Amino acid sequence: MKRFAFLLWLFTLAAGCIVEDKPITPPGDAGVDAGDLCGTVSCPADRPLCSDALECVQCTADELGYCTDQGLICNTESMTCIECSGDADCTAINAAKCDVESNACVPCDSRNQCDDVEGLPGVDNACDDEGMCVDCTPETEAETCPGNKSCEPRTRTCTTTEVGSVNVCEPCVADSECSDNGDPTATYRCVPMFYPNPQTRFPDDQTGFCMKTTEGDCERPYSIPLPNRPSLSAPSVGVDYCGIDEQVVTCPALRALELAVGCANGTSCPPSGICTKVGDVSDQCTYSCSQALQCPAGAPADTCGSCGSGGGECCGG
Repeated sequence: MKRFAFLLWLFTLAAGCIVEDKPITPPGDAGVDAGDLCGTVSCPADRPLCSDALECVQCTADELGYCTDQGLICNTESMTCIECSGDADCTAINAAKCDVESNACVPCDSRNQCDDVEGLPGVDNACDDEGMCVDCTPETEAETCPGNKSCEPRTRTCTTTEVGSVNVCEPCVADSECSDNGDPTATYRCVPMFYPNPQTRFPDDQTGFCMKTTEGDCERPYSIPLPNRPSLSAPSVGVDYCGIDEQVVTCPALRALELAVGCANGTSCPPSGICTKVGDVSDQCTYSCSQALQCPAGAPADTCGSCGSGGGECCGG
Protein backbone atom coordinates (compact mmCIF):
# COMPACT_ATOMS: atom_id res chain seq x y z
CA MET A 1 0.00 0.00 0.00
CA LYS A 2 2.83 2.36 0.84
CA ARG A 3 4.44 1.55 -2.53
CA PHE A 4 1.16 2.44 -4.37
CA ALA A 5 0.84 5.72 -2.53
CA PHE A 6 4.42 6.60 -3.39
CA LEU A 7 3.85 5.89 -7.10
CA LEU A 8 0.67 7.98 -7.07
CA TRP A 9 2.62 10.87 -5.53
CA LEU A 10 5.31 10.64 -8.26
CA PHE A 11 2.65 10.60 -11.03
CA THR A 12 0.99 13.70 -9.61
CA LEU A 13 4.30 15.53 -9.35
CA ALA A 14 5.21 14.70 -12.96
CA ALA A 15 1.84 15.89 -14.20
CA GLY A 16 2.35 19.23 -12.43
CA CYS A 17 5.71 19.68 -14.09
CA ILE A 18 4.19 19.09 -17.51
CA VAL A 19 1.57 21.74 -16.85
CA GLU A 20 4.22 24.20 -15.72
CA ASP A 21 6.29 23.60 -18.92
CA LYS A 22 3.48 24.59 -21.34
CA PRO A 23 4.25 27.65 -23.57
CA ILE A 24 2.79 30.87 -22.13
CA THR A 25 1.69 33.68 -24.46
CA PRO A 26 4.19 36.53 -23.96
CA PRO A 27 2.79 39.74 -22.46
CA GLY A 28 1.60 42.18 -25.12
CA ASP A 29 1.28 39.50 -27.84
CA ALA A 30 -2.47 40.19 -27.92
CA GLY A 31 -3.43 36.50 -28.02
CA VAL A 32 -5.53 34.70 -30.59
CA ASP A 33 -8.10 37.52 -30.66
CA ALA A 34 -5.57 39.84 -32.35
CA GLY A 35 -4.94 37.76 -35.43
CA ASP A 36 -4.36 34.35 -36.93
CA LEU A 37 -2.64 31.51 -35.14
CA CYS A 38 0.61 31.29 -37.13
CA GLY A 39 2.27 27.97 -36.28
CA THR A 40 2.62 28.10 -32.51
CA VAL A 41 2.43 31.93 -32.33
CA SER A 42 -0.60 34.21 -32.26
CA CYS A 43 -0.10 37.14 -34.68
CA PRO A 44 -0.04 40.59 -33.03
CA ALA A 45 -2.65 43.26 -33.69
CA ASP A 46 -0.43 45.24 -36.09
CA ARG A 47 0.33 42.09 -38.17
CA PRO A 48 -2.85 40.10 -37.82
CA LEU A 49 -2.52 37.66 -40.74
CA CYS A 50 -0.48 34.48 -41.20
CA SER A 51 1.17 34.08 -44.61
CA ASP A 52 1.83 30.84 -46.44
CA ALA A 53 5.40 31.10 -45.16
CA LEU A 54 4.06 31.13 -41.58
CA GLU A 55 5.00 34.76 -40.99
CA CYS A 56 2.73 37.37 -39.40
CA VAL A 57 1.92 40.05 -42.00
CA GLN A 58 -0.44 43.00 -42.44
CA CYS A 59 -2.13 41.86 -45.64
CA THR A 60 -2.11 39.36 -48.47
CA ALA A 61 -3.45 39.46 -52.02
CA ASP A 62 -6.64 37.82 -50.80
CA GLU A 63 -7.01 39.57 -47.44
CA LEU A 64 -6.88 43.36 -47.60
CA GLY A 65 -9.18 44.34 -44.74
CA TYR A 66 -6.55 45.43 -42.22
CA CYS A 67 -5.19 47.97 -44.77
CA THR A 68 -8.52 49.18 -46.19
CA ASP A 69 -9.87 49.79 -42.68
CA GLN A 70 -7.09 52.38 -42.30
CA GLY A 71 -7.56 53.93 -45.74
CA LEU A 72 -4.39 52.26 -47.03
CA ILE A 73 -3.60 49.74 -49.77
CA CYS A 74 -1.70 46.45 -49.69
CA ASN A 75 1.76 46.00 -51.11
CA THR A 76 1.35 42.35 -51.98
CA GLU A 77 5.11 41.82 -52.32
CA SER A 78 6.05 43.04 -48.85
CA MET A 79 2.58 42.21 -47.46
CA THR A 80 2.51 45.58 -45.70
CA CYS A 81 0.08 48.52 -45.79
CA ILE A 82 1.19 51.57 -47.78
CA GLU A 83 -0.37 54.89 -48.79
CA CYS A 84 0.10 54.49 -52.52
CA SER A 85 1.67 52.61 -55.39
CA GLY A 86 0.89 55.32 -57.98
CA ASP A 87 -0.54 58.84 -58.30
CA ALA A 88 -4.07 57.50 -58.75
CA ASP A 89 -4.04 56.37 -55.10
CA CYS A 90 -3.39 59.95 -53.88
CA THR A 91 -6.57 62.04 -53.91
CA ALA A 92 -5.87 64.77 -51.31
CA ILE A 93 -5.55 68.37 -52.51
CA ASN A 94 -2.30 68.84 -50.59
CA ALA A 95 -0.81 65.41 -51.43
CA ALA A 96 -1.66 64.25 -54.95
CA LYS A 97 1.67 62.70 -55.94
CA CYS A 98 2.86 59.22 -54.96
CA ASP A 99 6.51 59.16 -53.92
CA VAL A 100 7.70 55.80 -55.27
CA GLU A 101 10.57 55.58 -52.78
CA SER A 102 8.44 55.88 -49.65
CA ASN A 103 5.06 54.85 -51.11
CA ALA A 104 3.65 57.95 -49.44
CA CYS A 105 1.43 60.72 -50.85
CA VAL A 106 3.27 64.05 -51.12
CA PRO A 107 2.56 67.53 -52.63
CA CYS A 108 2.08 67.65 -56.40
CA ASP A 109 4.65 68.84 -58.93
CA SER A 110 2.67 68.24 -62.13
CA ARG A 111 -0.80 69.23 -63.35
CA ASN A 112 -1.84 65.70 -64.35
CA GLN A 113 -1.39 64.49 -60.77
CA CYS A 114 -4.31 66.70 -59.78
CA ASP A 115 -6.92 65.29 -62.15
CA ASP A 116 -9.91 63.95 -60.22
CA VAL A 117 -8.62 64.82 -56.75
CA GLU A 118 -11.30 65.19 -54.12
CA GLY A 119 -12.72 68.61 -53.27
CA LEU A 120 -12.19 70.44 -56.58
CA PRO A 121 -15.00 71.39 -58.99
CA GLY A 122 -13.52 70.09 -62.24
CA VAL A 123 -11.57 67.13 -63.57
CA ASP A 124 -8.94 69.24 -65.36
CA ASN A 125 -7.14 70.78 -62.42
CA ALA A 126 -3.76 72.43 -61.85
CA CYS A 127 -0.80 72.21 -59.48
CA ASP A 128 0.30 75.54 -58.00
CA ASP A 129 3.77 76.67 -56.94
CA GLU A 130 3.23 75.38 -53.40
CA GLY A 131 2.37 71.84 -54.47
CA MET A 132 -1.35 72.25 -53.92
CA CYS A 133 -3.95 71.02 -56.36
CA VAL A 134 -6.24 73.87 -57.40
CA ASP A 135 -9.03 74.49 -59.88
CA CYS A 136 -6.70 76.56 -62.08
CA THR A 137 -3.72 78.87 -62.20
CA PRO A 138 -3.29 81.94 -64.44
CA GLU A 139 -0.70 79.98 -66.44
CA THR A 140 -2.99 76.98 -67.05
CA GLU A 141 -6.38 78.67 -67.44
CA ALA A 142 -6.55 77.82 -71.17
CA GLU A 143 -6.45 74.11 -70.28
CA THR A 144 -8.28 74.14 -66.96
CA CYS A 145 -11.06 76.74 -67.35
CA PRO A 146 -13.67 75.65 -69.93
CA GLY A 147 -15.32 78.14 -72.27
CA ASN A 148 -12.31 80.49 -72.51
CA LYS A 149 -12.92 81.74 -68.97
CA SER A 150 -10.36 83.43 -66.74
CA CYS A 151 -8.71 82.07 -63.60
CA GLU A 152 -8.86 84.28 -60.52
CA PRO A 153 -5.29 84.25 -59.14
CA ARG A 154 -6.37 84.99 -55.56
CA THR A 155 -8.67 81.98 -55.18
CA ARG A 156 -7.21 79.79 -57.97
CA THR A 157 -10.71 79.18 -59.31
CA CYS A 158 -12.25 79.58 -62.76
CA THR A 159 -14.55 82.58 -63.18
CA THR A 160 -17.53 83.19 -65.45
CA THR A 161 -15.70 86.03 -67.25
CA GLU A 162 -14.32 85.42 -70.72
CA VAL A 163 -10.67 86.10 -71.41
CA GLY A 164 -10.19 89.46 -73.18
CA SER A 165 -13.74 90.69 -72.58
CA VAL A 166 -13.20 93.57 -70.10
CA ASN A 167 -12.61 97.10 -71.40
CA VAL A 168 -10.34 99.78 -69.97
CA CYS A 169 -11.36 101.07 -66.53
CA GLU A 170 -13.89 98.24 -66.08
CA PRO A 171 -13.71 95.92 -63.05
CA CYS A 172 -11.73 92.69 -63.27
CA VAL A 173 -10.10 90.01 -61.11
CA ALA A 174 -7.41 88.69 -63.49
CA ASP A 175 -5.04 90.21 -66.05
CA SER A 176 -6.26 87.90 -68.80
CA GLU A 177 -9.76 89.38 -68.61
CA CYS A 178 -8.54 92.71 -70.02
CA SER A 179 -9.24 93.48 -73.68
CA ASP A 180 -6.62 95.13 -75.86
CA ASN A 181 -9.31 97.72 -76.66
CA GLY A 182 -8.62 97.48 -80.36
CA ASP A 183 -4.86 97.95 -80.08
CA PRO A 184 -3.00 94.61 -80.25
CA THR A 185 0.30 96.39 -79.51
CA ALA A 186 -0.96 97.69 -76.14
CA THR A 187 -0.73 95.81 -72.84
CA TYR A 188 -3.65 95.96 -70.41
CA ARG A 189 -3.63 94.38 -66.95
CA CYS A 190 -5.96 94.16 -63.97
CA VAL A 191 -4.69 96.79 -61.53
CA PRO A 192 -5.72 97.58 -57.93
CA MET A 193 -7.19 101.08 -57.56
CA PHE A 194 -7.66 103.33 -54.51
CA TYR A 195 -10.30 105.87 -53.46
CA PRO A 196 -10.69 108.30 -51.73
CA ASN A 197 -7.14 107.99 -50.34
CA PRO A 198 -4.03 105.96 -51.17
CA GLN A 199 -4.69 103.51 -48.32
CA THR A 200 -8.25 102.50 -49.27
CA ARG A 201 -8.76 99.91 -52.01
CA PHE A 202 -11.74 100.55 -54.26
CA PRO A 203 -14.24 99.00 -54.40
CA ASP A 204 -12.77 96.14 -52.28
CA ASP A 205 -9.62 94.10 -51.73
CA GLN A 206 -10.47 91.54 -54.43
CA THR A 207 -11.34 93.73 -57.43
CA GLY A 208 -9.13 95.65 -59.84
CA PHE A 209 -9.64 97.63 -63.06
CA CYS A 210 -8.17 97.06 -66.51
CA MET A 211 -5.55 99.70 -67.26
CA LYS A 212 -2.92 100.15 -70.01
CA THR A 213 0.79 100.20 -69.32
CA THR A 214 2.69 103.39 -70.15
CA GLU A 215 4.46 101.72 -73.08
CA GLY A 216 3.46 104.08 -75.86
CA ASP A 217 1.41 107.21 -75.23
CA CYS A 218 -1.08 107.79 -72.40
CA GLU A 219 -4.23 109.22 -73.95
CA ARG A 220 -6.98 111.22 -72.25
CA PRO A 221 -8.74 110.68 -69.99
CA TYR A 222 -6.03 108.31 -68.69
CA SER A 223 -3.34 110.96 -68.34
CA ILE A 224 -2.31 110.47 -64.69
CA PRO A 225 0.56 107.95 -64.28
CA LEU A 226 0.15 105.10 -61.78
CA PRO A 227 3.81 104.30 -61.05
CA ASN A 228 5.30 100.93 -60.07
CA ARG A 229 1.97 99.21 -59.49
CA PRO A 230 1.52 95.42 -59.37
CA SER A 231 -1.34 93.69 -61.14
CA LEU A 232 -3.67 91.14 -59.61
CA SER A 233 -2.10 88.30 -61.61
CA ALA A 234 1.48 89.48 -61.02
CA PRO A 235 1.46 90.89 -57.47
CA SER A 236 5.24 90.91 -57.14
CA VAL A 237 5.97 92.92 -60.32
CA GLY A 238 5.54 96.70 -60.37
CA VAL A 239 4.72 98.40 -63.70
CA ASP A 240 3.73 101.97 -64.67
CA TYR A 241 0.17 102.47 -65.95
CA CYS A 242 -1.82 105.22 -67.65
CA GLY A 243 -4.38 106.08 -64.99
CA ILE A 244 -6.67 108.58 -63.34
CA ASP A 245 -6.54 110.90 -60.33
CA GLU A 246 -7.74 108.28 -57.84
CA GLN A 247 -8.35 110.78 -55.05
CA VAL A 248 -10.82 112.66 -57.26
CA VAL A 249 -12.48 110.14 -59.56
CA THR A 250 -13.25 106.42 -59.71
CA CYS A 251 -13.34 104.28 -62.83
CA PRO A 252 -17.13 103.74 -62.54
CA ALA A 253 -17.68 107.53 -62.46
CA LEU A 254 -15.43 108.03 -65.48
CA ARG A 255 -17.23 105.29 -67.40
CA ALA A 256 -20.60 106.81 -66.49
CA LEU A 257 -19.54 110.07 -68.14
CA GLU A 258 -18.24 108.26 -71.24
CA LEU A 259 -21.51 106.33 -71.53
CA ALA A 260 -23.65 109.47 -70.90
CA VAL A 261 -25.39 107.95 -67.87
CA GLY A 262 -28.25 110.13 -66.65
CA CYS A 263 -29.01 110.95 -63.03
CA ALA A 264 -32.51 112.43 -63.14
CA ASN A 265 -35.37 111.58 -60.77
CA GLY A 266 -33.16 110.69 -57.83
CA THR A 267 -30.87 108.32 -59.72
CA SER A 268 -27.41 108.57 -58.19
CA CYS A 269 -24.05 108.55 -59.93
CA PRO A 270 -21.25 106.08 -59.06
CA PRO A 271 -18.85 106.93 -56.20
CA SER A 272 -17.04 110.27 -56.89
CA GLY A 273 -19.58 111.06 -59.62
CA ILE A 274 -21.30 114.45 -59.84
CA CYS A 275 -24.83 114.93 -61.19
CA THR A 276 -24.93 118.15 -63.19
CA LYS A 277 -25.23 119.62 -66.66
CA VAL A 278 -22.80 118.25 -69.25
CA GLY A 279 -22.68 120.42 -72.34
CA ASP A 280 -26.31 121.21 -73.06
CA VAL A 281 -27.71 118.11 -71.32
CA SER A 282 -28.91 118.39 -67.73
CA ASP A 283 -28.73 115.68 -65.08
CA GLN A 284 -25.73 113.79 -66.42
CA CYS A 285 -23.05 112.00 -64.42
CA THR A 286 -19.59 113.54 -64.57
CA TYR A 287 -16.63 114.04 -62.21
CA SER A 288 -14.21 116.67 -60.90
CA CYS A 289 -11.18 117.70 -62.92
CA SER A 290 -8.32 120.21 -62.88
CA GLN A 291 -7.44 120.13 -66.59
CA ALA A 292 -9.08 118.98 -69.81
CA LEU A 293 -6.59 116.10 -70.23
CA GLN A 294 -8.37 114.35 -67.37
CA CYS A 295 -11.61 114.33 -69.35
CA PRO A 296 -12.71 112.14 -72.29
CA ALA A 297 -11.65 113.30 -75.74
CA GLY A 298 -15.13 113.55 -77.27
CA ALA A 299 -17.51 116.51 -76.92
CA PRO A 300 -19.34 117.59 -74.85
CA ALA A 301 -17.34 115.88 -72.05
CA ASP A 302 -13.94 117.07 -73.34
CA THR A 303 -13.86 120.34 -71.40
CA CYS A 304 -12.96 121.01 -67.76
CA GLY A 305 -15.12 123.92 -66.57
CA SER A 306 -17.59 125.11 -63.97
CA CYS A 307 -19.90 122.53 -62.45
CA GLY A 308 -22.57 125.18 -62.18
CA SER A 309 -24.33 125.78 -58.88
CA GLY A 310 -22.39 122.92 -57.26
CA GLY A 311 -19.11 124.85 -57.53
CA GLY A 312 -15.73 123.59 -58.64
CA GLU A 313 -14.79 122.27 -62.06
CA CYS A 314 -15.89 119.09 -63.76
CA CYS A 315 -15.62 117.42 -67.12
CA GLY A 316 -18.19 118.77 -69.58
CA GLY A 317 -18.54 121.96 -67.60
